Amino acid sequence: MLQKIPLSKKDKLKGLHFPDEWNKELSYFCGILIGDGGIYYRKSKNEYYIKCAGNSKDEQEFYNDIIFKMLKRIFGLTAEMRNFDYNTTYGFRIYSKALVLFLTGSLSLPYSPKYSNLSIPKKIKEDKILLIHFLRGVFDTDGSFCFKKKYQNKPYYPVIAFSSKSESFTREISATLETYGFKIAPVYNYKLIDQRTKKGYTLINRIDLNGKENFRLWLKIIGTSQPKNKKKIQKYWKE
Repeated sequence: MLQKIPLSKKDKLKGLHFPDEWNKELSYFCGILIGDGGIYYRKSKNEYYIKCAGNSKDEQEFYNDIIFKMLKRIFGLTAEMRNFDYNTTYGFRIYSKALVLFLTGSLSLPYSPKYSNLSIPKKIKEDKILLIHFLRGVFDTDGSFCFKKKYQNKPYYPVIAFSSKSESFTREISATLETYGFKIAPVYNYKLIDQRTKKGYTLINRIDLNGKENFRLWLKIIGTSQPKNKKKIQKYWKE
């Protein structure tokens, strides 16, 4: 049983409720929140909220069709989907102390900035079914699917990639995927040029799953719920 969190009158009016047990959809949501989202407490205003947003160019369908309905099923919430960050990202922001306490307490997800203590929640790691759906959520947000031309005139060579500022989390994801038989090509702490930072670069950790063997295994075990990934697969994937 998951820990019960008291609801305020405002939360009740919103229709907020919490699941009693871990399930596949909750695990998938945790992966999404770790990938695209953050959990915040602003002490100066005593504000508790979560924000989750992806690329405004190609992920609006994902947020409008997949995540919107999922929030309603899991938490009873009707979230407004909109643009953020000067229209470069698209997603939702939800203000609720109870929701924040549920995510950080009952589910053991970290507050933002999340990269220093990011890890797969223990309960998810102990359950293979929950773990698969968690990985799907992480890769549907922080991962990428592409098909490269390599030695042909059209894209045919599949590459699935994941990157994160957290080295420990990237290593944990890499080790987990290896237990399923994936062949991983990792790079840790490489410098990505970023003039917005004082140092002029950001340290990024990345793992690539290259080739058809990895891709077949991915489709068989983990899969994707991300519309833009499904469109690429339908267009380029040929056995």
